[in-house]
Amino acid sequence: MATAHFLHEQTQRHYSDAMRILAALLLLLASLPLTAATGTPAPPQGAESNLQLTQCMSLQGSLSRQTTALAELQAHSQALSSQRELERMRNESRIQALENEKARLLSAAVIAVLILLLAAATSFGLLLRKRHRQLRRLSEVDVLTGLGNRRAATRKLDALAAQRGPDGTRHVLFLIDVDHFKQINDSHGHHVGDEVLVALAAKLKAACRPTDLVARWGGEEFLVACTSLTREQAEQVAARLRRAMAYTLETTHAARLITVSLGLAPIPFFDSGDEPSPASCWDYALRMADRALYAAKRHRDAWVGYWGAQLPDNATAEAVLEQPEAADGIVTVMSSVPRIVSTSSAAARARSLKALRAQG
Repeated sequence: MATAHFLHEQTQRHYSDAMRILAALLLLLASLPLTAATGTPAPPQGAESNLQLTQCMSLQGSLSRQTTALAELQAHSQALSSQRELERMRNESRIQALENEKARLLSAAVIAVLILLLAAATSFGLLLRKRHRQLRRLSEVDVLTGLGNRRAATRKLDALAAQRGPDGTRHVLFLIDVDHFKQINDSHGHHVGDEVLVALAAKLKAACRPTDLVARWGGEEFLVACTSLTREQAEQVAARLRRAMAYTLETTHAARLITVSLGLAPIPFFDSGDEPSPASCWDYALRMADRALYAAKRHRDAWVGYWGAQLPDNATAEAVLEQPEAADGIVTVMSSVPRIVSTSSAAARARSLKALRAQG
C-alpha cells in the first residue's frame, strides 16, 4: 500500500511537471517568428531568437523525458496493481482452502463423535443384555445345588408339553424325594442336610443326559423330565436314578445310608393321540407322579410309576387321578417293589369301575 501510494504521488508530480513544460513550450512556440504561408521558417533574428529556440528545444527534451518517465511509472503502477490482484486471489484461494479444511475436519470430528456414541451405546446395550441374561440365569438357578429352580423348570415344562415325541414314546416326569430327610436335619443339623442335597444334586446331574431337564423342585424334592421314552425305557431310567443317588453319608458319629424314592408319569398321561385335553398337560402328569411318589414312600428306597392307556368315555381323568391303582385297563402300575404292584392289582379287582365313571 505504501509503494502504491508513493507511485501515485510520483505519477501526479511527473504529470504536473510535464504539463508545466508543455505550457512553457507552447508559449515559446507562439513567440517565434513564422514564415509566410509556405511554411518555410524565417531566418533567426539575432541572439534572442537563438536563445528562445534553444530553450524551446530544451523544454521539448524535458517534456519527452517526463513523458517517458510518466509512461514507465504508469506501466510500473499497472504491474503492481496486477501483482496485488494476483496476491489477493492467492490469499482468497488460501482462505477458501483453509475453510474447506476446517469444514472437513469438523465433519470428521462429528462423524468420529457419532461413531464413539454409537459404539458406547452398543457396548452399553450389550452390557445390559449380558447383565439381564446373568440376572435371569441367577433367578432360575437354585443357589444351594446349582440346578434349575422351580421357575426355570416350569418354563421348560411348558415348552416340553407342547412337543410330541415319535410314535410309541412319550415325555416322562420323574419326581424324586430324599428318604428320611427330616431325620437327617434333626440328627446332624441343617448344614449336613444341605451337604446331602448338594451331593444328591451332583449325582442326579451326572446320571442324566445333557438334554434332560434336571431341577430342584423344592425342599428335598428333585424333578427330572426326559423326552421320547417308551414305558420300558422309563422303568430303566427310574431304576438307574434310584441307584445313582444312593450313597453313604459319613458323619462324625456314624455312617448313614442315603436313599431316595421316585414317582414317574408320562406326558401326556393318556394315549389319546394329539387331541388336547387337561390330561395332556404336564401338571396332570406331575400330579400322577406325585401320587406314585407317595406310593413309593410307603416302602422307601423304591420307585413307582403310573402309565396311562386309552381313557374310555365312561371314565374321567380326575376320577383316575383319585384312584389310579383301581383303574384296571386304564393305568398300568410299575414299581421296583413287586409287592406294590400285586397290592395295586388286588385293589383294582376289589373296586368297581363305577367309581371312575363320569359324574354328570
